[in-house]
Amino acid sequence: MTEIFKMPDVGEGMAEGEIASWLVKVGDTIKEDDPIAEVQNDKLLQEILSPYTGTITKLYVEAGTVVEVGAPLVEFDGDGSGAADAAPTPAAAPAEKAEAPQAEAEAPAPTEVSSEASGKVGAPVIAGKLRAMPSVRRFARQNGVDLTTVAATGRRGNITLEDVKNALSGASATTDMAPTTPEAPSQAAPDAPAIESEAKAPSAPAKSEKAGRVAMSPIRKAIAKNMTSQKQNVPHVTLFEQVEVSKLMAHRATFKEVALKQDVKLTYMAYVAKALAAMVKHFPDLNAHVDMAKSEIVYPDGIHVGIAVDTPSGLFVPVVKNADQKSILAIAKEIAELAERARDGKLTPDVASGSTITISNIGSARGNWFTPVINVNEAAILGLGTIAKEPIVNEEGEIVVGNMMKLSLSFDHRLVDGMLAQSAINDLKKMLNDPAYMLMEV
Repeated sequence: MTEIFKMPDVGEGMAEGEIASWLVKVGDTIKEDDPIAEVQNDKLLQEILSPYTGTITKLYVEAGTVVEVGAPLVEFDGDGSGAADAAPTPAAAPAEKAEAPQAEAEAPAPTEVSSEASGKVGAPVIAGKLRAMPSVRRFARQNGVDLTTVAATGRRGNITLEDVKNALSGASATTDMAPTTPEAPSQAAPDAPAIESEAKAPSAPAKSEKAGRVAMSPIRKAIAKNMTSQKQNVPHVTLFEQVEVSKLMAHRATFKEVALKQDVKLTYMAYVAKALAAMVKHFPDLNAHVDMAKSEIVYPDGIHVGIAVDTPSGLFVPVVKNADQKSILAIAKEIAELAERARDGKLTPDVASGSTITISNIGSARGNWFTPVINVNEAAILGLGTIAKEPIVNEEGEIVVGNMMKLSLSFDHRLVDGMLAQSAINDLKKMLNDPAYMLMEV
């Protein structure tokens, strides 16, 4: 009996997902709950499992195709025609083929791998295809890297962006050693400049690294939709502050080795997350959100801090659940694990949703103040900037060098008034200025 497996909703009411890679091929016989594909939606890369036991007789789309929920994906035990299902195949073009034709011609990177290529030393080939996220394949093609020669270090043989960069840097080193045609004449030949300038053909204008049109990934489309909606519908106000954190820095230096013995990297983000959770415990309106459709204020039953993580695929916000009930060391360990999962595409819906307030950090890029956009179903977001040495006046009236951390707090003015927000950030500053205050928080 012919069965047609359609694109499922893998979480949070997604409308579409991109088939990042097929884990099966036509002719494979699989069992129920075997993984058949990896789907990239707006939040995470996730395996989808087969609901049937049988032989695959048709794959409706190629890897890299954006597929709407409910569109046919796989035919089981049929004749390869897909006649058992009248639904048309999705019209969306594969994301890989949406790039500029010129760029594609210069650096082809097919996902289908020939038997000859699969014999090369490099990335493993599974079900006739290399396993790499669309963003990784795109980066490889743009930089002329043959993925069949790249050694894969990712989960279950996935090629990561770092793998491609390593291969690229190795290729660059080899190229740099090759002889080049001198562009400047030797000093021993003073007449050469005139001769060479006459014979030299005019140089072509430098090409942009990115040119043409590229289809937006599901993640980028979701980010664009959410950010536009939030800016249009939520009246943002941002407070800019800074706090002297010399005591915080000393505390971290003291306990850094203690944390390492427990395999924990103690970061400033862990302190900030703990302090933020304590702050919203004192000021619960910043942990709530507005439901305008029902004219209600929604107060969640926990304090769940989202940590914005920048990845090659886009911005992800894994969540430290019940952060107010966890120690700084526990938060530090969890943040490190969540960030690694986000970068490796291993986030699952339970850790990629449910935040009640978010932290966005540009301090690692030496950024200062900015205006972060409030996340969906939240009332505030804290922007964390760099720590810089600056002259300050201490309590004795002396000019000394201070370590100033930059803070930007955006809040929803429908729910939070300016005085309340300022009082809240003052509370946050007190805890960051002296981490001893955090010891009083449960």
